[in-house]
Amino acid sequence: MTTDGIRGCSICGCRKTDVLHTQRFVLPTGTPLPSSYDVVCCPACGFVYADTEATQRTYEYFYTALSKYEDAETGTGGGLAPWDAERLAETAKTVVSLLPSKKRRVLDLGCSNGGLLEALSACGVRELAGVDPSPACVKNTKAKGFQAWRGHLFDVPPDAGKYNCVVLSHVLEHVVDLRDGVAALEPLLDREAVLYVEVPDASRYADFLYAPFQEFNTEHINHFSHASLSNLMGRNCMAPVLEDRKVLKCSGDCLYPAIYGAYRHAEAAEWRVDTTTRGNIERYIRESRAMMCRINARLQDVLHSSRSVVIWGTGQLAMKLLDETVLKDASIAACVDGNPANRGRQLRGVPIIGPTEIPSPAMPIVITSTLHETAIAQRIRELGLPNPVVSLRI
Repeated sequence: MTTDGIRGCSICGCRKTDVLHTQRFVLPTGTPLPSSYDVVCCPACGFVYADTEATQRTYEYFYTALSKYEDAETGTGGGLAPWDAERLAETAKTVVSLLPSKKRRVLDLGCSNGGLLEALSACGVRELAGVDPSPACVKNTKAKGFQAWRGHLFDVPPDAGKYNCVVLSHVLEHVVDLRDGVAALEPLLDREAVLYVEVPDASRYADFLYAPFQEFNTEHINHFSHASLSNLMGRNCMAPVLEDRKVLKCSGDCLYPAIYGAYRHAEAAEWRVDTTTRGNIERYIRESRAMMCRINARLQDVLHSSRSVVIWGTGQLAMKLLDETVLKDASIAACVDGNPANRGRQLRGVPIIGPTEIPSPAMPIVITSTLHETAIAQRIRELGLPNPVVSLRI
């Protein structure tokens, strides 16, 4: 169905959209993001994105006040978990290969807790700095010995200076105003500087399907291919000098597809209409719907034998399950989350508590995070909880 969009294509500017899917969420209290949006494809250039009504300012506030990355133990980007450190080390090696000298200045924009800066330092890069919207992440990065400022893509402090390389690692999928965001980098880049960009690979979502509609979440609002990423950079007079893809770990036992590229200033860049991402996304939607139906059947079995359940995990999957499955009308005794940043809020009117506060041992615990299910199950064993544990991995 082709219709007029709310947001419009952030790459080519087309206002028409082809609606592929409507995604809904039950949000924790205090979340400023919309509880639903359409996933759409631009009929002009083929870019797939969330046609959200949220503004860039809304997202900037969200990552400043409610960043899930602040907690070093549960958040990514700090390199504390072995799989996260491995991911960051691989990215650092690629960035270093683009630099003519390890003495070059590198800025990690969206640095989280400074894990990539640590990995770059281990590779011999000496002049490193980071920017992040979260005050806690900036504090954690500074504690590791790096220069860091609180800011975001549209608001980097003026005294940050210029760099030979700016890194946007898993940043652009979170940005509403893409063209303006890339244009805002101009004051940071030397004329011969390289921009390194890494984002999720929309062409392979269905090949790494651990949770239904995982990539259609409150935070990821852009679904890139090399073509759409190159078009975005071309609109800002930058052309690719490197394009590749990778598979990285997003938890102890789950993999994640990504693409990356390096871009430099250019007089002109080739325009590449994306003719394949829509079909790949449509396959992802079909397979996600089938997985959601299987999960719903498992939840029906659980609720048939228990009046109340505890859900462990209040992230993206839980937000969908509470809208799209029998959990919508179920009695939820408690919502548990290991990330301290989520506690004290409510999800569907139920307080979010810590792992040591779980009520009645007779209630089943439904693990509502398939990505981190192994770690959660291990934590349940460590706590010696006698509750029956329900897995949703299909």
